[in-house]
Amino acid sequence: MEDINNYEGIFRHTIDGQIVIDSESGRIIKVNNAVLDMFSIQEDDIIGQVFDELFISNSERQKQKEFLLNAAFRDGVIIKEFRNSRNELIPVEIIFSLIPWDGKTAMLASMRNIRERKAAEKRLADAYRRLEVLSRTDPLTTLANRRALLESINYEKFRIERSHEVFSIIICDIDDYKNVNDTYGHNAGDFVLKEVSRLVEHALRKQDLVGRWGGDEFLMILPQTAIKGGRILAENIRKKISETKFEYREYIINVSMSFGVAEFEAGTSLHECIKTADDALYKAKEKGKNAVQ
Repeated sequence: MEDINNYEGIFRHTIDGQIVIDSESGRIIKVNNAVLDMFSIQEDDIIGQVFDELFISNSERQKQKEFLLNAAFRDGVIIKEFRNSRNELIPVEIIFSLIPWDGKTAMLASMRNIRERKAAEKRLADAYRRLEVLSRTDPLTTLANRRALLESINYEKFRIERSHEVFSIIICDIDDYKNVNDTYGHNAGDFVLKEVSRLVEHALRKQDLVGRWGGDEFLMILPQTAIKGGRILAENIRKKISETKFEYREYIINVSMSFGVAEFEAGTSLHECIKTADDALYKAKEKGKNAVQ
């Protein structure tokens, strides 16, 4: 294996940062121009420095020291952050290898600035997270959508089958909602839906979840709540909605809601629980609406 000094021109001008490290002391023997640019540093300021002191924290330095003992012997690859002379954090990918140096063996750290790559990865991850949120969110009300509700109900079913606790669901809708659209227009109808969503969400506990089940219908998931507690909550919401005057432009719009409550019972399916709540909602409508069943 030839000494790297025989390739001075290539070493000095290669795009990736190159640092030659004394394998005994861990001190930097030689660097190329890319390293000087990467760290915004002069060559005299880095030659002789202990390589692991380039790391940003004592804990990282210790990890690096332990890593250096073995990395070069197995062509180790790591990603670390360094701080340059302008106090900027620089993420770099480092590949260690053994090289001949002045009749001895030294370590070569080949370093690539991956700040742009990491930034692109973060942007992509953020975009995926936003898409995931959007895929689980109703665009009009910003509540959970049907998909998110079904996932949450399945989770609650799995949880109570293990813990033997209870949970209830409430299905409700706005009475005669079509009349709101027909009388005041669809924009007014959307406004009422959003305001009702806000009031319902505000009435729930932190662990509860409400979502738009479809149209003007909402579904609430109430962990650790028996049917009696679900009915009390539904009655409180029913009363709040019926007492609220929704002001849209020059109009005052009054609406009411009907509610069906069901408690999930072990041994039954989620479909049965949802159907029970739906049937209860139908009975509330039969009773004259603006009711809890």
